[in-house]
Amino acid sequence: MEIDEETLNSPEIRRKYTICVVGCGRMGLPTACLFAEAGFKVIGADKNRKIVELINGGKNPLPEPGVEELISKHVRDKRLAATTNTGEAVAQSDVIIIVVDTPIDKKMLPDYSRLEAACKDVGKKLKKGSLVIIASTVGPGITESLVKGWLENSSGLKAGTDFGLAYSPTRATAGRTLYDISHYARLIAGIDEKSLKVASLVFKTIVTSGVVPLSSIKAAETVKLFQNIYRDVNLALTNEFAIFCEKAGVNYMEVYEAANTDPYCHFLLPGIVSGHIPKDPYLLLKEAEDLGVKLRITKLARKVNESMVNHAIKLIRKALRRHGKPLRGAKIAVLGVSYKANVKEPKGSRTSKLVKLLQLKGAKVKVHDPFFNKKELSELGYPAENSLEKTIKGADCLLIVVGHNQFKKLSLKRIKALMRHSAIVDLSHIINPKEAEKEKVTLINLGRG
Repeated sequence: MEIDEETLNSPEIRRKYTICVVGCGRMGLPTACLFAEAGFKVIGADKNRKIVELINGGKNPLPEPGVEELISKHVRDKRLAATTNTGEAVAQSDVIIIVVDTPIDKKMLPDYSRLEAACKDVGKKLKKGSLVIIASTVGPGITESLVKGWLENSSGLKAGTDFGLAYSPTRATAGRTLYDISHYARLIAGIDEKSLKVASLVFKTIVTSGVVPLSSIKAAETVKLFQNIYRDVNLALTNEFAIFCEKAGVNYMEVYEAANTDPYCHFLLPGIVSGHIPKDPYLLLKEAEDLGVKLRITKLARKVNESMVNHAIKLIRKALRRHGKPLRGAKIAVLGVSYKANVKEPKGSRTSKLVKLLQLKGAKVKVHDPFFNKKELSELGYPAENSLEKTIKGADCLLIVVGHNQFKKLSLKRIKALMRHSAIVDLSHIINPKEAEKEKVTLINLGRG
């Protein structure tokens, strides 16, 4: 907590300080790599022994661009190491950054058990004068109530007196985390002025756009959730408009492109909303409920976006009907299990729910994603084939859920030759309708009337 601007103005001086990153997942590991690149000694702590072994072997446990090069470089120069012993890492560290998942349970309530476990592990070995930064997404008020309590009770130390406490949510997306973490301005708030100041100095060493200090931790927690819920609401409006266009005989993509020529209009592409966005509204809704506040639009947006899985099944039925085929007994080839295009990340994907619903309705489903092999897909619970051709062969309907670039290169002529019935439902708008018409393929696009 005695760090000042002069102290951190060069990589050589930064080597005197150790940063512990608790949670070496999609956001935590790139964060650790960036601090090692800035000159700090970094220890990554994770309960997953395989992840720790891969990092210490100079290899990347995540399919994230640019991360493996940094791991290899900084493990070799002994600036980066990993351990399953969080307490041991904390005992050696000046700054501890906690980046663990905060999911929701089956009742759509926040599950902070992983964060609680991480905080208690940190607290047991926390030294006086250390700074703890929470980078996980949480509901407003959670850091100063639950997190602070967990740290103080397990350490016997007092936040703001014996150790610093700050909140700085990670704002990044899979496939570009290194860029996002280092280029997006960093939101930071502290339990006191000193915590805010030191946390800001620490993050300024890796963030090119600087930091955005906030007046309170609760405000910083709220910003992160509001951002993601704004997108969720926008996507819900987009999906409602797309469904309207289907019924009205209008092409949503034409409307989308024309409307967005207005600088004040920012329509998005319709589709099944996946990733962390479906989870974050529930973190806010729980706090709102405790305050007696009704967030009607937030709830409605979730309801609309969750309904898109069922709408996708309606489109499949529509495509099959054109070939006189019912859904029960139909063979459906599903393309894409990642939560977004061009990344290998199944976490947060809605493809799993879609596949299960199709199976419950009697459809025979095969799944393919070029970022996963058959074994990986099977371990995720998907019925998979060894290749794209085997997945499509004999299918009655092809469903494109995720618009990977590899799928954009698909030959409609070849697809038609492989399928039993040439029906395609494209939720990602990667198939050209004119080309489909030319090849006499039944194409149902989300939002195209």
